[in-house]
Amino acid sequence: MQDSKLQMIADQNLDILFHFYISKSKFCLTIISQRQFIKQNKKINYFQPIFLSNRDGLNGFNFRSKVKGRSNLLMIFKSKSGNIFGEYTPCKWNYNLNSYVQDDTLSSFLFSQTHDEIYPLKLQSKAQAIYCNSTCGPTFGGGHDLYIGSDFQGGSSNFGHSYWCEDQYFAKNTHLFGQSTPNIEECEIFEVLFV
Repeated sequence: MQDSKLQMIADQNLDILFHFYISKSKFCLTIISQRQFIKQNKKINYFQPIFLSNRDGLNGFNFRSKVKGRSNLLMIFKSKSGNIFGEYTPCKWNYNLNSYVQDDTLSSFLFSQTHDEIYPLKLQSKAQAIYCNSTCGPTFGGGHDLYIGSDFQGGSSNFGHSYWCEDQYFAKNTHLFGQSTPNIEECEIFEVLFV
């Protein structure tokens, strides 16, 4: 991607500052902006917490029961290496499908707070925005750009299949996690409520 296009994505996604709490310490999530949601012609009203690992535990059953039937979810993960990353999608999480879910709005994206980067869904991959399977944890993209196992410890990152990334990160398993597997220490999931 050319520098001007990358700068445009950065400009669109570095405008707004939200404060979330992970490990009882505040961090600023600077890569999500009001403009990212313009694709949906909506303005953000509130972030409703629906899954907090310190309250709900890190397991696939609790995760699936909390996100089931919900859409417009912002997921934030912290790995044991300290990397903070996540995903937003407007898609509805329906684990009875056992298949991919399409995002016609192209507003799904992965992000790395650690690297201050955003990775938008590719047009040609809109049919594979998320993967809903009754035995999996959070899974995003075909080839699974980001897959977190039900135990929140195992999984993988095969970057570049459905979500755009720089060539040097393509299929690099350690970029998001800071290690070879997720080993999630904390997870917060918010339902984005629009006006």
